[in-house]
Amino acid sequence: MLWKRSLVMRDVETGSLWSHLLGKCMRGKLEGQELELLPGVMTNWQEWRERYPDTKVLGMSRTAKRYVQGIWENPGRYVFGIPLGAGRPSPAVAIKKLMRAPVVNLDAAGQSVLVTFSPEGQRAQAFDREHDGKTLRFESDGAEGMRDLGTGSTWDAVTGKCVKGQLKGRKLTLRPGTISYREAWRNFFPKGQITD
Repeated sequence: MLWKRSLVMRDVETGSLWSHLLGKCMRGKLEGQELELLPGVMTNWQEWRERYPDTKVLGMSRTAKRYVQGIWENPGRYVFGIPLGAGRPSPAVAIKKLMRAPVVNLDAAGQSVLVTFSPEGQRAQAFDREHDGKTLRFESDGAEGMRDLGTGSTWDAVTGKCVKGQLKGRKLTLRPGTISYREAWRNFFPKGQITD
């Protein structure tokens, strides 16, 4: 596979080339090694500030003259993917699907995953659906709420915290996920299903 410059990153210590989507070293001294993927959040400033008013912001120089929200201008080109590791059939959900149905239950490679979307914050995230040895299944319950079908408990779809019902106070485990071009996701995870 040829690696385009925009699809890789280089580490400073060894000069090895790493795949953004796989988190795997593709060339160099560390070839074959994988990074531990951590959950992260991509959202707009307004939504973040409302939830976390005491946030401190790190000021960094811009790498582009103009920021264009291409994801929201042309959502059909993008997916929210859940990387399960190099070589594993990692699933993804089309951004257009999330804009229509903000709560999506997935089963892939033996993993039970929940993907939620907040239109206000233009935020997508993934959670583990396994909780206390049981696999929960969810449905949307309003703007940023969802309900698990087993107990009827109400959960915050952004934080993954149960706010009302039998499981109140419990929290789902956040999983790594990323927004990607649809074609890039298909190329890196050819066996991963994209839910439209």
